[in-house]
Amino acid sequence: MGHPAVRGHSFATTWLPAVLTALVLGGCNTLPAATPEQAAAWQGTYSGIAVINDPALPGPVCAAQIPISGFTVTGNRVQYLEFGGTIRNDGSLEMVMRQVWIMGRFQPNGFFGQLLVPPTDVCVYRLALSRGS
Repeated sequence: MGHPAVRGHSFATTWLPAVLTALVLGGCNTLPAATPEQAAAWQGTYSGIAVINDPALPGPVCAAQIPISGFTVTGNRVQYLEFGGTIRNDGSLEMVMRQVWIMGRFQPNGFFGQLLVPPTDVCVYRLALSRGS
């Protein structure tokens, strides 16, 4: 049922952006940037697909899939469209552009995470990118 003051508002659309901003700006995200040695393992251009978390939701608001290409790592920096961010020493990355978030972690076989697209909390995607050869 929820608290009457927040009835009709979902956690993701009402509170999630503020929580994520607080985590990013408030000190919970204080890992140092990846060193050149660490970042060397992630160099290159990645591509893949973002797939909606709930397959029953695609329609006029959310696309079922979003193709991703041109996700480029140079040094410990990532550039994708208008997104830009720094890889932390644990391989994690968070980038935001106009309330759209990309969050995830570099692993030996690619970058894996989430893509959160407003205006609703239903447009949450699993993101899996692999480095081109």
